[in-house]
Amino acid sequence: MMNKIIIHFFLLSSIFLLSSCSKQPNSEQKNTQQGKEKSALKEQYDEWKVKQDPKLLKEYQQFFASFMKAPPPLMELVTNRNFVPKNCEYKRFSIPPKKYWNNLKSSLLLLEKLHQNEYFKSYTITATYRNPELNTCVDGAKKSKHIQNFAVDFHILNPKETHKTDSERLEQKLCDFWRKEGKQYRMGFGVYGNNRFHIDTQSYRTWGKDYSAKTSPCLKH
Repeated sequence: MMNKIIIHFFLLSSIFLLSSCSKQPNSEQKNTQQGKEKSALKEQYDEWKVKQDPKLLKEYQQFFASFMKAPPPLMELVTNRNFVPKNCEYKRFSIPPKKYWNNLKSSLLLLEKLHQNEYFKSYTITATYRNPELNTCVDGAKKSKHIQNFAVDFHILNPKETHKTDSERLEQKLCDFWRKEGKQYRMGFGVYGNNRFHIDTQSYRTWGKDYSAKTSPCLKH
């Protein structure tokens, strides 16, 4: 009897160890993949940056510093981090024409307001201006607010994307703001899932993953 108990315990221990070991490489592989993607993006950005007019880059960065308390890094302001086909990768970096610079001001100030009011602790801007070449390459909407630099896409870094309950709670928290204060800001609010959102200040509206109002969680309550 004792031998059977020992054998049974050994088998359970082996299964547990194998299970633990099998999960670790998956987590490590994911982190490694994310690290490679960030490194590749930084290399592409650096290659693009050295070809630009340094005075223009500095002027563009200083423009945002003139009205934001905590302006985003230059890389976030000029990089479209959303998925693009491989043949479009080097079109993801751009500075908009100067006539469009001021268009982004109200959207970024609204984003900063949400951050300062602790709707979320940290975020990364994933897209602002989308140049015509990139818009064509990704088959973007012809009237997208990104084309004239009116919109900002962003990824909230907490709660963890894998925690569905926290993500849904975060969505409803932002939806509450949109319902209560969105009209005065003419706030366009897109909810794409996985803690990814869109803000513009062109008209009061909302949409979800399929870019239609019917999938927006803001209209479900």
